[in-house]
Formats: sequence, C-alpha cells, structure tokens
Amino acid sequence: MGQTVKTLARSRRSEEITAYLFLLPVTVLWFVWFLIPTAYSMFISLYKYSFVAVSQNHFVGLDNYIRALTDPAFYKALRNTLFLTFVAVPAQSLIAFVLAMALNLKIKFRDIFRTIYYVPYVVSTIAVTTVFMYLFVKGSPLNKFLSLLGFDNVTWYVDFKLALPFITIVYVWQQIGFYIVIFLSGLQTVPNELYESSEVDGANPFQKTIYITVPMLKPVIFMVLAYGMIHALQIFDQVAAVAQNQPLGSPAGATSTLVSFFYVQSFKNWEMGYGSAIAVIIFLIIFIFTMIQKKLMGSEE
Repeated sequence: MGQTVKTLARSRRSEEITAYLFLLPVTVLWFVWFLIPTAYSMFISLYKYSFVAVSQNHFVGLDNYIRALTDPAFYKALRNTLFLTFVAVPAQSLIAFVLAMALNLKIKFRDIFRTIYYVPYVVSTIAVTTVFMYLFVKGSPLNKFLSLLGFDNVTWYVDFKLALPFITIVYVWQQIGFYIVIFLSGLQTVPNELYESSEVDGANPFQKTIYITVPMLKPVIFMVLAYGMIHALQIFDQVAAVAQNQPLGSPAGATSTLVSFFYVQSFKNWEMGYGSAIAVIIFLIIFIFTMIQKKLMGSEE
C-alpha cells in the first residue's frame, strides 16, 4: 500500500514537472516580450529620457504624465482614437455578424465566399489603404457617385473633415473578415434543436436571431467587442499609409491617434520618457475599457 502511494506521488510529481517544462518557454517569452518592456516603460516614463542626449537624462517624477494630460495635441489624438473606436468597432461587429449569419446558411459557393471575405484581413494594410486612396481620390467614379448623395467631390484622405472617416472605412473593411470567422465558429456551437423548437412555436428568422442566436453567442460577442476595442485603440498602420511623406497624423493632425502620437514623440522627437508616459496612459485606457465592457457583459448574464 505504502509503495503504491509513493508510486502515485512520484507519477504526479513527474506530471507536474512536465507541465511546468511545457509552460516554461511561454513564461520566458512573456517576461522578455511583455513584463520587462512594460516595467521598463513605466520606469523611464518618470524620467526625461532620450537616446540622443543621454547625459541630460534625469528623474522628473510625474511631469511627463502632467505634460501629456495638459497637451492639446494629446487630446486631439485621444478624440480621434475614440471616434475610430466607437464607430469602427460597432460597425465591423454588426456587419461581420450579419455576413456570418448569411454565410452560415446552406448556400451555393459558401466556402468560396468565406475565403473571399477573409482575404482583406491577410493582405498588407499599406496595400489595402493605397487601393482605397485611389478609390476616394477627387474625380474617381466612386467619388462622383458619392457626390450625387451629397458628398463633396474631394480627395478624402487630404481633406481635414473626411480624412478620419476615410481611415475608419478602410479599417472596418479590412477587419470584417477576421470577425466573420469568429462569429462563424460561434454559430457552429448553437444547437439546431433550439431553432427547430422555435419553428414549431412559430418563430420567424428575426425572432430566432434575437432570442436564440444572440444570447447563445454572448461570450463570442464579448470577445469580438473586447478584441476589436483593444485593436482599434492601437490603430497605426492606416495612419502611416495615409501620411505617406507627410508628418504622421496629416492633414494637420486630423488623423493623429494615440499610437501615432506616441510614435512621433518617441521616435521622431526622441523624447522616450514622454513617449513612455503616453504608452502607459494608452495601456490604462485599454485596461479600463476592457474592465467596463467585461462588467457590463457580466451583469447581463
């Protein structure tokens, strides 16, 4: 009996060691690529820090944070980022959900359509943005059509009022495919018996969607909204593509976002301390939004 207990204990210990060995590479990568850089960013955010003038680096406490929170350019970038987030995330989530519902039906060439919708997500952001820039240039067929609907026939990405909506359109179009795949995965888990029972009770397609599909997909919807919000708050590639050889955020800061503002301060102005303070603020904003969203979804459940 005693020998059996020892053997079981030894076997369990061996399994634990094996589990820790499997976790070790991921843990090391997490420390190297996330924890250490995050801690270092928080550390240098308390300094006037620059790679160019190392001799002038010195401790400034919370001055970088105070500077950010009193900087009009920071608030402009924050407003633009929030606009992108609160327009793009609901739009891409709703469109992706509707298309996923359509692609979940037994229709001809369903697999081909699924592939087509996903392609934009894997294509280079620079390439996608460049194509859209040709579509929305002054005098293009699309712009001429939009002018019939009341829009000005101008080049959107150089217009102060339309540059940010242009980036939002590009961003939403490219992200939809990814969220379609997530929604499709969720739809596969909804039991067909629920739909069949509702049909017996006389439910129409809209009622089945509202009372069966949406409640069953709540965890998936939360994941889509949470990931979409985190990603949208860090938008950068489209801004860089639109700027081309102009300063990031062109025209005149109309497309400046938190991440592009951080990039300019850190790698254009070489103010790493100030840039790190902005990075910490971005992290806190993402964390707060995620917690609020989680709380709201949890309270509904």
